[in-house]
Amino acid sequence: MQYILLSRNIAGLLVLTVLLFAVPGLAAPGVIDNIYDWVFSGAMLSEPRSSVAATSVGNIALFAGGRLQNGSYSDVVDIYNRNSKTWTVSRLSVARSEIGAGSVGNRYALFAGGFDASFKPMTLVDVFDVQTGQWSQIQLNTPRAAPRLLDLGSVAAVVGGLSGDLQYLSKAVDYVDANLTVHSTSLASEYPQLGLPIFDSTSGIGLYTAGYQNSRPGERFNDFEPSNQTTIFATASASLVAGPLFPYPRWGSGGAAANGMFVVGGGHMFGDGSSEPLTTVTDRADVFHAQNQQWGQALTLSVPRDYPLVQTVGDYVVFLAGTQATKALDIFDSRTGTFIVNPRHTPALYTLRDDAAAVTVDGCLLVVAGGTVYQGRNATASVEIFDACKS
Repeated sequence: MQYILLSRNIAGLLVLTVLLFAVPGLAAPGVIDNIYDWVFSGAMLSEPRSSVAATSVGNIALFAGGRLQNGSYSDVVDIYNRNSKTWTVSRLSVARSEIGAGSVGNRYALFAGGFDASFKPMTLVDVFDVQTGQWSQIQLNTPRAAPRLLDLGSVAAVVGGLSGDLQYLSKAVDYVDANLTVHSTSLASEYPQLGLPIFDSTSGIGLYTAGYQNSRPGERFNDFEPSNQTTIFATASASLVAGPLFPYPRWGSGGAAANGMFVVGGGHMFGDGSSEPLTTVTDRADVFHAQNQQWGQALTLSVPRDYPLVQTVGDYVVFLAGTQATKALDIFDSRTGTFIVNPRHTPALYTLRDDAAAVTVDGCLLVVAGGTVYQGRNATASVEIFDACKS
C-alpha cells in the first residue's frame, strides 16, 4: 500500500488524515481477480417485495422491510450467512418501507427511519447484533424516511432523508457509535439534499453527493432540482466539510467507491418535452479522487442506466440494473481507472429488475434481491448471487 498524509485546517483545527491507495496491478485480498471466474447462483427471499433495505455485517447480509405486491409494508428480514450458505428469517419491530440501512462497529446492522403505515417518517432504528443474534431499538433525534447511511467504521452517519414537513428534505445528521449512542449535527450545505452516500474504507472518507435538493425549503411551493452539493465525511476527524461541486447534476444516479475512487454513474435529466426529450437517461460516470479530493474526467457506461444498483467488489465498482437494454454488468477497475470492455463476455443478471436491493458481503460476495419485474408490474422474491470470494 501507498501511504499519503494529508493535512487540512477545519474549524481552526489541524486534522491529519492518512489515505491508503492500492498499488495498481495488485488484486484485493480474498477476491477472485478475474471477473469471468465469478460464480453465479440463485435463491429466493421469503416473500416477494420491492424497496427492500439491505446491508451487511461481516459474513452476514440482511434484507429488511419493503413494499409488498398489494402496496402494504413488510416487517420481514431475510438473513443470509455466507459461511454456512443458509437463509433465516427474522422481523423488524414495525413494518415499514423507505428504510435507511447500514452498519457500525462491524457488529451491528442498523435499519433507520422509514414510513410507517400512515406514511409518517419515523425516528425508530431497529438494531441487529450479529454476535448475539438479538434485536434492540434506538431512536434518531429527527424523524425521516429514506435516510442515507454511511458506515464510517467506529461510527455510522445517518444523513438526510424525507422529513415530512414543508422543507420536505432533511439536513439532519445523526451519528450512531459502536455503543449505540446517538448524537446529532446537521449538514452545512446551502440546501437540504437527498444525496448518494458513498464510503471508501481505503481512504477513510465518505461522500454525500449528487441526488436532488429543495431550493426553496420551507416555502409553500417546493423547488426540486438535481443537486451539485458534496459533503465529505472524514473518519479520522469525525468531521464533515463541503467538498467540490458535483460536475454534472442529474436525477437517479448511483455510486460506490474502491481504492479512493468514488464512481457516480447513470441518472436522468428532464427536458421541456418539445425541443428536447422530456426525460433523457445518461451513460455518464463521474469519478471523485480522494487523493486530491477533486472530480476527474468523466467516463462512459456501456448503456444509459437510471437508478442503477452499485456495489464495491474488491477493486471493482459494479453497476447493474437500471436499464431494460442489457442484463450485463458495467465494471469499473479502480487499479486502471477505467471500465472493463470485453465484447466476449461480462457477468450479467438473470432477471431484469427495478427497485431492487444489492449488498456486498465480506467485500467479495455480491447479492441482488427483490424489486419489481415486468417493468414494475410484479414484486419478486428472486435473489441473484455473484461469488467472487477465493474461499
